[in-house]
Amino acid sequence: MRVYRSRHLIRPDLQAHINSGALLGNVRNLKSLCKPATKFCAVIKANAYGHGISETVNILQKADVDFFAVASIYEAIDIAELTAEQSILILESVNVASGVDQISLCAKNGWHCVIASIGALEFVATSLSGSDMVLDLHVNVESGMGRCGIDPEQANLLIEKIQKCDNTRLAGIYTHLATADEEDLSYAWQQLEAFNAFLAANDLAGREDIIIHAANSAATIKMPESHFDMVRCGISMYGYYSRRMKSPPIELVPVMKLQAPIVQLKTIGAGHSVSYGRSFTAGRETRLAVVPLGYADGYFRSLSNKAKMKVGSCVANVIGRVCMDQLLIDVTDVADAAIGQMVTIIDDDHDSPCGVYALSSLAETICYEILTCVHAHVNRIVH
Repeated sequence: MRVYRSRHLIRPDLQAHINSGALLGNVRNLKSLCKPATKFCAVIKANAYGHGISETVNILQKADVDFFAVASIYEAIDIAELTAEQSILILESVNVASGVDQISLCAKNGWHCVIASIGALEFVATSLSGSDMVLDLHVNVESGMGRCGIDPEQANLLIEKIQKCDNTRLAGIYTHLATADEEDLSYAWQQLEAFNAFLAANDLAGREDIIIHAANSAATIKMPESHFDMVRCGISMYGYYSRRMKSPPIELVPVMKLQAPIVQLKTIGAGHSVSYGRSFTAGRETRLAVVPLGYADGYFRSLSNKAKMKVGSCVANVIGRVCMDQLLIDVTDVADAAIGQMVTIIDDDHDSPCGVYALSSLAETICYEILTCVHAHVNRIVH
């Protein structure tokens, strides 16, 4: 038998089911909160938040999407041949460590880049000098995120220099809100006030030749004043409010369901322990099932002896330590549990005991991390 090997291993039995209707519906519902002319930027970094970047881009060709936002040039290269009419926005700031060839590639392909320093602009100008290529730049203005933006006092000088450079074009001005997903929005409003003051001081508001943007998913939903010319939606596009909302203005439907099969069944007696560290000891005769998925596949070890999964309509407890590539569930009370039966690991139901909100609470993290950790070798199946 001839064996074919690939650098991109996909396990067909680890299945992430991607609901294209839910994804498209979430985009429509998010856009319904905006004015008709507002552009929509679909954030697909980190393998589309674990949903599969190529699968997600292909689905979103059917949606009214203006931009795809990626983290790096490498993600831009990955989706370049998949994008039809949408532009690509690379969120990682251009810097002097970027290769000259990268700057040229971005300009040649018309990809929009973020910039946040005068030194980076000088590097871009040098990289493109003598050519007729022009790089579209979005200036990241610091308004309180305290991360990658340029201080307003320097941002106006950077903008002036961009507009005077033959090889650069001012394509956008933006900021990023640090607390829009919190219940207390007072700091987010302060950021927005600072950003508006910067726009007014530099006569940028209302210019038709640049895109002004500030809203992430949470701000798109809760702060319409932050929409400006474009909204950037990530987590909510995939079906989640950054944190659960009591009375959300729109419905969001989870896009992904993660499943894997039972590969072994065995019965242990009362008093027997299972897995590393003997962290679980059976209090009764227990039928357990082995599921071929573990922390190497993106399922957190911290969920050991805490999380639940679904076998059909029945709920089963995760027992013992989650291992690198397998884990155990208690199926004593699941009468029809069988080898080959699919187990739901991450459910596409907000209220499910193995939904993303439940898992993120148990792991003391955020829903973003649960989703983005689903490994690339998991088979994405689009429905």
